Order: sequence, then C-alpha cells, then structure tokens
Amino acid sequence: EAALYGRFTIKSDVWSFGILLTELVTKGRVPYPGMVNREVLEQVERGYRMPCPQGCPESLHELMKLCWKKDPDERPTFEYIQSFLEDYFTATEPQYQPGDNL
Repeated sequence: EAALYGRFTIKSDVWSFGILLTELVTKGRVPYPGMVNREVLEQVERGYRMPCPQGCPESLHELMKLCWKKDPDERPTFEYIQSFLEDYFTATEPQYQPGDNL
C-alpha cells in the first residue's frame, strides 16, 4: 500500500521487512527478478508473492508470506517477528546460546 497508495504505516514496514528477509537469504539479489517496477506493483496487486528462494527454509518463507498478506491487519507485528526469529535461530543453530538481557 505504500507504493500503490502512498500509505506508510508500521504494517507497510512489516511488508518491507519481508522483502529484506529475501534480500538477506539471497545474499543481496534484487527482489522480483525479471520484473520492472510497474510490473511488480501490478503482479503484487493481483496476489503474486515471491516463491521460496533457493536454499531458504520453508518456515522462514512462511514468515515472509505472513509479512506480505494483502490485508495489513493480517500481517504480523514486529514483536511477533522478533519472537519468531529468536525461536527460529534457537531451533536451527545448535551452537546458539541466548545471552543475558543487558
């Protein structure tokens, strides 16, 4: 909605965070490869969402898709995203040791 309607909210930031996750997982690949900006906007409005990037765990892609829900009210909060990622890294990294809160 930020690009289409000029509405910038915390929920549009959540959408952007989902895009950032794809950029991290793909080591900086441009999102929506092969599409120009206008095409991206049209496709997203029609319901297109990027597929799971190669090498990306499906559970992380599920988080991305939550961030890209059409209805902003259905997108997760940043508090939820933080909790999800903390649990994700704890579950997937055997060497991970959470530190004390400073």
